Amino acid sequence: MKIGIAQVAPHFGNIQANLALMLEIMHENTGKADLLVFPELSLTGYDLKDRLFDVALTTDSKEILRICEASAATGVNVVFGFVEKGKGELIYNSAMMIQNGKITSIQRKIYPTNYGVFEEAKYFAKGKKVNLDQAGSFISSMLICNDVWHPSLPHIAAHHHTSLLIALINSPEGGLGSDYSSSAGWERVGQFYASVYGCYVALVNRVGNENGIMFYGNSKVINPYGEVILHCPYGDPAVQICEIDYNAVKEVRKLLPIMRDEDVHITLKHFTEIADQDFV
Repeated sequence: MKIGIAQVAPHFGNIQANLALMLEIMHENTGKADLLVFPELSLTGYDLKDRLFDVALTTDSKEILRICEASAATGVNVVFGFVEKGKGELIYNSAMMIQNGKITSIQRKIYPTNYGVFEEAKYFAKGKKVNLDQAGSFISSMLICNDVWHPSLPHIAAHHHTSLLIALINSPEGGLGSDYSSSAGWERVGQFYASVYGCYVALVNRVGNENGIMFYGNSKVINPYGEVILHCPYGDPAVQICEIDYNAVKEVRKLLPIMRDEDVHITLKHFTEIADQDFV
């Protein structure tokens, strides 16, 4: 399968401009990419605060329908980030996968980022579940930025035999201060999950400046051996494509059968004990 990374600089709060860019990239990559992945909140931009409620979409919004139509017309499947309007006027930081013109999965961010320069928990409700999808030969899971840093969620995805972990990111320079390199951290965590779980990992970050926050890109695809096989530039928009092969997943999982030997009952036993502890 040919997977493409669309490392874009979203227009701040302008859904129509971001939609036009997405459709343009889809049409340009007809016959080149089977799956295009855009970053977290790629339809809206990131630092919108109260304006997030004004850009929230539902599955039957006209913008979503246009992406479905473009997918059907081009044969390009697509993953992207958007603000989802849920029940009770709740909004979610969500990712959607559209294949062959139809919505096949939606993932809501489970742990909205609320540290460093981030204040998502003031606005977004929390997702409740790790969802799966079939993408070609691969079982895919979409996790959104901070969710990847909670090891329980990739571990849940691995128990469901995920072979393509898609991480949609909005990671800025200095987001955690000057003493921690987010770019290096993302590469380390991506290589760890890829090599431990024997899966491909696509890390797709945005670029551009919003309200003094500079997003650096540096998106990449990592193979099941933990090797970076596709690397987008630091700071500049780019669309890059590479081939991923399920045979590599099979090879690594034979060599290193971590999930074959994993005993979920041990994990559950300890988690139950931890959950029942009375912390003082």
